[in-house]
Amino acid sequence: MTVPIAERGPQVLAVGGFFLALSTISIALRCYCRAFVVKSFGLDDILAVIAWVFFVFFCTFAITGVYHGTGQHATTLPPAEIPIGLKWWWACEPVYVLSNMALKFSIAVFLLRIAVARVHRLIIWTTVAVAELYSAFYFFLFVLQCRPSAYFWTQYTGGRGSCIDPTVTVDATYAYSAISCAADWILGIVPVFLVWNLQMNPRTKIVVAMILAVGAIASTATIVRIPYVKDLANQADFLYATTDVALWSTAETGIGITASACATLRPLFRNFFSRNHLMGDTTSNPTSGNPWPKVSGPSSGYIRQKNSSYPAQLNGEQYAMRSDIGADRGVTTVIGGAEMDLENGMGKGRWNDSASKLTGASSDEEREDRKQQTPWRSGIMKTTTSIQVEAAK
Repeated sequence: MTVPIAERGPQVLAVGGFFLALSTISIALRCYCRAFVVKSFGLDDILAVIAWVFFVFFCTFAITGVYHGTGQHATTLPPAEIPIGLKWWWACEPVYVLSNMALKFSIAVFLLRIAVARVHRLIIWTTVAVAELYSAFYFFLFVLQCRPSAYFWTQYTGGRGSCIDPTVTVDATYAYSAISCAADWILGIVPVFLVWNLQMNPRTKIVVAMILAVGAIASTATIVRIPYVKDLANQADFLYATTDVALWSTAETGIGITASACATLRPLFRNFFSRNHLMGDTTSNPTSGNPWPKVSGPSSGYIRQKNSSYPAQLNGEQYAMRSDIGADRGVTTVIGGAEMDLENGMGKGRWNDSASKLTGASSDEEREDRKQQTPWRSGIMKTTTSIQVEAAK
């Protein structure tokens, strides 16, 4: 017999369906980004998928329970439907805990990958260890609160067994919520310190820290749920009284999975916008393979070009000068420091013939001889500061 959906059942259906769809999309994007864009599918991604699988079971059980009394008063339900509704409610709790355990472990592994300082790694490990150990305790407490476990739902139909005092479960749930919330906030604050000393501008630091800390958003649902935990002791009208607990538990896990997935999608969005016609379609640009951008106006000037092979003191950036004079197109590299003349786009310092620099000639005669022997080595080399003039953007 199927019970007509009434009272608060539609709320459970809507919230469960929404976060199931949202988490599924976010996990699919995460898997695509990590496996095909970045090509680095790691342990944290595997754990995130495991968390999502448990969440799918959670939402499935919750939605099925709606058709058997979840969100409805006991007085409006047929007596035969109450144990079925309780069974589906009971099935939700273990997979809810397992989903959050996998999710927190995933976030911790994600942060450990970029954590360098020993104190940061110690904080992450301690936080996840405490959260996982208590979650395991809470898991077994809930599963074994009644002996046999089936007595949780058969007690209303003459079943035999016993259950612990419901207040014990309520107190354990309060503790679980507090530890879970604290873990979310710690794992959300640690990224701020991870990027604090990185060599990047303040705006980039803020953006990176916010991306890494999005997992803490799930704690908002945990906090909102705390006032409703006491309703777990309402045995007379359990399926209706615990509706808010079910709603916010769904939101907590759904937000956590979605937020942690969003923290990994930056490469995917960067690739998308770089190919978008609003940003300029690099795939259709015939010169996209050319490290020198097409310029208009003067045919020479300073152009900034990334080059990870350069020494660390250059911050991985190559400053080069492009010259389109005649057939001998010389490309010179700026490798030192001196004063820059912004008006003329040239430095005020000692200019060296690039041919002599390449061949090691030390005198004017030697340089002239070497240039005649190696006419293709034409150009200039200059020592300048970090100030540069770009020919075109």
